[in-house]
Amino acid sequence: MPHISHSVIALAETLEQHWTNYRESGEFDLFVEFTLLLNGLTEQLNRLHLPGLVRACQELENTALALFGDSSMHPVAIEQAIAIERKLSIILGELRRHETPAVTTRRLADAPSNSDDLRDYPRRVLIVSRAMHPWTAALAEQLAFFGFTPEELRWGSRPDSAEAPLAIVFIPDREGCIYPPISVSCIMELRTLFPTSYFYCLSVPSNLESIVLLQRAGADTCVPVGNKVSDVLSRILDLVQTHEHETHRVLVVEDSATAVAHIRRSLTQQGIDSRAINDPRTLLEAAADYQPDAILMDMHMPFCTGVEVTSALRQIPEFHALPVIYLSSETDIALQVEALRLGGDQFLTKPVNPIILASVVKTKIERYREMLHSGRHDSLTGLLNHSTAKGQLERMLQTVSTAGRLVVAMIDIDFFKSVNDNYGHPVGDQVIRSLAWLLRGRLRNTDLVGRYGGEEFILALSDIETDRAVSLLDQIRQDFSNLPHAHAHGALRATFSCGVACLPNYLTAATLIEAADNALLEAKRTGRNRLVMASPLAAGDSVVGVEMEKPANRRL
Repeated sequence: MPHISHSVIALAETLEQHWTNYRESGEFDLFVEFTLLLNGLTEQLNRLHLPGLVRACQELENTALALFGDSSMHPVAIEQAIAIERKLSIILGELRRHETPAVTTRRLADAPSNSDDLRDYPRRVLIVSRAMHPWTAALAEQLAFFGFTPEELRWGSRPDSAEAPLAIVFIPDREGCIYPPISVSCIMELRTLFPTSYFYCLSVPSNLESIVLLQRAGADTCVPVGNKVSDVLSRILDLVQTHEHETHRVLVVEDSATAVAHIRRSLTQQGIDSRAINDPRTLLEAAADYQPDAILMDMHMPFCTGVEVTSALRQIPEFHALPVIYLSSETDIALQVEALRLGGDQFLTKPVNPIILASVVKTKIERYREMLHSGRHDSLTGLLNHSTAKGQLERMLQTVSTAGRLVVAMIDIDFFKSVNDNYGHPVGDQVIRSLAWLLRGRLRNTDLVGRYGGEEFILALSDIETDRAVSLLDQIRQDFSNLPHAHAHGALRATFSCGVACLPNYLTAATLIEAADNALLEAKRTGRNRLVMASPLAAGDSVVGVEMEKPANRRL
């Protein structure tokens, strides 16, 4: 189970205190605050990928919501209060059991180690299968390379350790067949033992009844037939990948100070940042300055209506897809439909339930961010795509002087076509993803890591000595050559070639990329699986490369 941060523990303790305050007074407003905090805790645990605790919080939240709509039901009956306290006690006990001291996470660039940010998570992964299943050894080898501790477990057996693993992977005896009742019972038993672990069921047929039965038994993810081993590591690494949470930002356009105070209070309780303006004529300036993820818009305001404001906002390309949520006392359905037709995304009628308000806002923002992310990132690896990476390199150059430090590298996987031809495109995709994970884990958050196209990657490292950058990249090259890529009959290994260019030898994004790319071609010509440094460009010279190392070739 991942370490529980002090901020999450503090939120849980605040939740407990609000429940205590409600039990002492019985005031409905305190129950509302308790329910809002509970919803916020559920969101936090969901981001930590704790399915067992999320389920417990959701059950408690459903109980609370059933008592949320009618103030005459408060204070709640003693039987209901005891039931809530029992569920709350279980959640708090589990959180406190896993509370740990604050840990400072370091990147591999800062410490010589084969583990990365996964060190702050449990690394134990159980693989449940029959004896000698071919997928088990391949998956275990690849998990071990990325710092996990794989353990094999036979169907129907109980693990030796009572400590909850990060994940449990279930491999059926026969690919594509419905899991038999005895296997479903095993999944249920392990779910009872490990409520916080993530459960993956492999090779699940496209059969609704089968998927539903596995989900009821405790499966979090049913991996369909055909994805096989090559997809499992991707899912587990995504499970523990550290992502910096970005605060949701909402711009409130409302001329009533009372309404603004109520809306902003509801948003703040859910961890949503907000800013308010009372004059719609200042919207464009406020939006450009604040860069909101969504706008809450009143329908009727001085000077113009919310519909007119939204229609004008949609004329600006930057805000063409920005979610606009109308929040108004308008009850005329025809007017509501017209408002949505003219550019709105949602219509909520005042007074609005604060939990519904926060839920709608978060949902709209997440979809908006997903849309932005998909336009800027490569769908296979999650890295910056070609155009975004080039734009990011331009921005990095603007922040450094000609005497500053910036290293650009181009990487290309060797003999990649033969991987696709011999093992299939899913395995080829896995090789590309594995290199992407290795680069993300080894480089800093401030470094540029992008997929330039096909099996080619672009990197940019700022504020680092060239020799140190070259040494780091060459270590990644060596480690990648030892990385096993699992397939149905075992594991293969691949290598990459790398070309490097830096400031002040090349001063623009175009020349840095061109020089690094030419150095990459030189690495390919001189044997592959090596790093070549682009030499300084003299007046009238063409770009050439200087080989940094000549290891023995390691080919597929």
